[in-house]
Amino acid sequence: MRSPGLSENPLLPHSKLRELHALMVRCRSLEQKHTSRGPVREALLAATLIHLLPGDLLSASVGDRVVERLAPEGKQKRPAGSLLGGASLGARLPICAAAARGLQAAGADGVVLAFAGAGGPERSWMEALKWAQTSQLPLVLACSDATNGAPSGSRKSTEPAIDFSSMSRFARRHQLPVLTVDGEDAVAVYRVMQESVLRARQGGGPSVLWAVMTPVRAIATMPRSSQPIARLRSYLAARKISVRP
Repeated sequence: MRSPGLSENPLLPHSKLRELHALMVRCRSLEQKHTSRGPVREALLAATLIHLLPGDLLSASVGDRVVERLAPEGKQKRPAGSLLGGASLGARLPICAAAARGLQAAGADGVVLAFAGAGGPERSWMEALKWAQTSQLPLVLACSDATNGAPSGSRKSTEPAIDFSSMSRFARRHQLPVLTVDGEDAVAVYRVMQESVLRARQGGGPSVLWAVMTPVRAIATMPRSSQPIARLRSYLAARKISVRP
């Protein structure tokens, strides 16, 4: 008799877990090929991109080959819309908000997913998020934070920093949902993204997925068992879900 603890979760079925694992393995391979040393992103990228559908739009920094290659197929057999607009979030987020407004005006149930990293000061990101929240636009911002709580940016800058403190203050002021998650726990990211995308598709407005990552300087000493793919495999093994090595 099967243990109740091993029953299949309809919100995260075994087939999706296997798909998530395969996407993470592919992401790790691409990261090793196309990027220099940086945050370990396979859980964050795989568990967010897996929710995109044809007609959804996607924004990442210019030259992020990993996101481009992982993007699901969109309309006309092309990757989910590429809204680049610049390397910085300040350059891209207003474009993403405008695209989300277009989806909303067209009566589509598509969403815009924008990737960013916590870092220094950026122009216009607060204005774009404020518009998205005021207009209840279908926008999800997935921000990876490997700063380990350190303040970001120059104190002399007049532009708002993209850090957890600034985002939290902004979110309280504008009642914007900010969901903090372990960015290296694929199942946790999947569930948070699932909630955010469903909310956006149903007209509930934007949200921010704030993914806490291992600082770059600590990645070299990260135990193998705590790396994202190993963590997901342990989760699958506990539920007796087989996957390819």
